[in-house]
Amino acid sequence: MERSVEELVAAAKLHDAEAFTALIARFEGIALSIAYAHTRHAADAGDLVQECFMRAWQRLDSLDDPSRFGHWLGRMVRNLAIDWRRRKRPGALDPDIDVPGPAAVTTAMESREQKSQIDRALASLDELSKACVTLRYYEGMSSKEIGDVLDLSAAAVDMRLSRARNQLRDRLAGVVNVND
Repeated sequence: MERSVEELVAAAKLHDAEAFTALIARFEGIALSIAYAHTRHAADAGDLVQECFMRAWQRLDSLDDPSRFGHWLGRMVRNLAIDWRRRKRPGALDPDIDVPGPAAVTTAMESREQKSQIDRALASLDELSKACVTLRYYEGMSSKEIGDVLDLSAAAVDMRLSRARNQLRDRLAGVVNVND
């Protein structure tokens, strides 16, 4: 039988590393989605999430309501990501840029341009809307689940998603098909 978040937090507060590992397994995808929404870079998002879980382990005693672990962790990830963006050097090269082989040059260039346009469109969203979009479409979370993580009502999440889809639809007209 799967233990509840509250049970896992209580055990982790008693320095049960196995319980904390179970919390990591449950919340890692959500934390990565939030970090990626801010960084748009997988390696940086992974580093932020690792740092976040280390801090969460060290500060677990400060969490008063174990049922709010997801929200508490989400806020911690967002704060770390905001700090990361402030420190990031402008104009740094992206080490994850792939160079296609000669046979795939045209396709790769079109794909890269499309990805670039999508990244720019996502980057134009406010941080909360970007997080909602990432959690919905990359993690498959419901509006209620997103709301629990971001401390919003399900209706507020739906409104942000609707506005974000409209903005993305306008910015990506002719590039990709933006559906609900």
